[in-house]
Amino acid sequence: MTCSSVQVVVADPSDVAAARRAAQDCASSLQFSAIAAAKAALVATELATNILKHGGGGSIVINSDDETSDSLELLAIDKGSGIASLPAALRDGYSTAGSAGTGLGAIQRQSSFFDVYSHPATGTVVLSRVTDDERTPRTANVSRDVTLGIAGICVPMRGQTVSGDAWSATRDHQRVTIVIADGLGHGESAAQASSRAIGIFRERERDSLEELLRDMHGPLRATRGAAVSVARIHLAARKAEFAGVGNVAGAFVDENTTRRAVSHAGTVGAEIRRVQLFTYPWTASSILIMHSDGLSASWSIEDYPGLQQRSPAVIAGVLFRDFCRGRDDATIVVAKA
Repeated sequence: MTCSSVQVVVADPSDVAAARRAAQDCASSLQFSAIAAAKAALVATELATNILKHGGGGSIVINSDDETSDSLELLAIDKGSGIASLPAALRDGYSTAGSAGTGLGAIQRQSSFFDVYSHPATGTVVLSRVTDDERTPRTANVSRDVTLGIAGICVPMRGQTVSGDAWSATRDHQRVTIVIADGLGHGESAAQASSRAIGIFRERERDSLEELLRDMHGPLRATRGAAVSVARIHLAARKAEFAGVGNVAGAFVDENTTRRAVSHAGTVGAEIRRVQLFTYPWTASSILIMHSDGLSASWSIEDYPGLQQRSPAVIAGVLFRDFCRGRDDATIVVAKA
């Protein structure tokens, strides 16, 4: 899978229409049916309205990928006062803002998957997955042995139209491999470097992680170069591997600890001083979190009670909200069982 993200800032009533148009455009690019496109537009409208009414502003990130072209994920992110009672908020007629009180319940009804994380000290992240039930998903080649959820956010820095970051993932029986490439700088030239790295990853995905990074080095010499990290999870063997060159961070989180993965200094396509594979344990409760340096690495999952039990997309949304630096392209990918 290769993911793309569209971010809409919601700070003004006019941004509700912008969010609706963005959802419609994404649905159109996936050739959604009229019914599914209308669902996506409704969800985007309700999410944006809720952000304004209850969150004091925020953003909506719309994600799609080339593996499941029958669905869109809409992620609403705010730093408001949180939801006091989620069961009450999901009931029609419940409102704290004098409205009809049907928004969150309507979103849940239109969603094939729905998830929320809310805390009074930090705000709310709402995930809605909208699926086109009239489409046949392009997942025939995806192994059903791999029961691992993967989600990510990849957005350009403010003022840019393309991200210099890119990420992708592949599944092969009981093995999942994830890569993030952060092109040097930002803009089109950075995007060319990261896209080239992802292309080589897709061509050589069965190679060892060390070989993958070395495979990228020569072709990326014609570009600005990139920081690249690759993780591979072996579910049956209950282990994970990680190798990186540059400042794409990785961490393995379980119930009791967070293990920060080791990545060596350098730039793929410019200078690789050392490529080294590290191995980490992987259990049924493990979570992999990878991100570019557009996010600060100072996060601690323990600061968010209950977040480890939420979906990968919601975990990504919370950390993106609170640790995005705002002055560079930003990518975060989360994988969990």
